[in-house]
Amino acid sequence: MYQQNQVVNKPTAAYWLSLIGGILGLLAAIYVTIVLGLLAYLTLAEYYYDFFDTFALMWIGLGVWMFISSILVIIFARKLNANPMQHTKYGILIIVFSIISGGGILGLIGGILALTYKPQFAGAAPQYAPQYAPPPQGAYAPPPQQQYQQQVAHNCPQCGTMVQPGVRFCPNCGRQQY
Repeated sequence: MYQQNQVVNKPTAAYWLSLIGGILGLLAAIYVTIVLGLLAYLTLAEYYYDFFDTFALMWIGLGVWMFISSILVIIFARKLNANPMQHTKYGILIIVFSIISGGGILGLIGGILALTYKPQFAGAAPQYAPQYAPPPQGAYAPPPQQQYQQQVAHNCPQCGTMVQPGVRFCPNCGRQQY
C-alpha cells in the first residue's frame, strides 16, 4: 500500500478552492449572525416582541450553523491536503458541508475537484506521458537517415588550381566545377 508521502501530485486546486470557500462561508456566517440576527433582535424585538424575537433567534441560529459548517469545510480541506489518498472521503464531506453552510460555490467546486483527483505515486510513470515505442516499419516509416560525405578541396580539371568545397566556378579560369 502506498503511503501519503509517496504521492507526487497533491490536490492543490481542490485544497485552495475549498479553503477559500470555507473562509468566505465564515464571513457569511458572521454577517448573518451579527447583522441579520443580532441587529434584528436589538432593534426590532423591543417593538414587535413576539414575531421579531423568534425571527432574530432564527437568524442567529442559522449563522451559528453556517459558522460550524464553514469551520468543518476548512478542516476537511486541510485534511485533504495532508492526506490526498483519502480524497474521496474528504471531497464528499467538503461538498456536503459546503451545501449545508448555505452556498459556498468555491467549496462545492473544490469538493468536486477532490473527487476527480487522480494521485500519481512516486516512481510510477506519468499518467499522460507518451510511452516509448519503436518507430514504425513499413510504408509510413520516416526515411532512414543518410550520411552525407564531407566535401574536400579538389584541383580544377582545366588549370589545376585548388578549388575549395562548395565553390561552383574556378576562381582562376572560371570553369564550372562538378
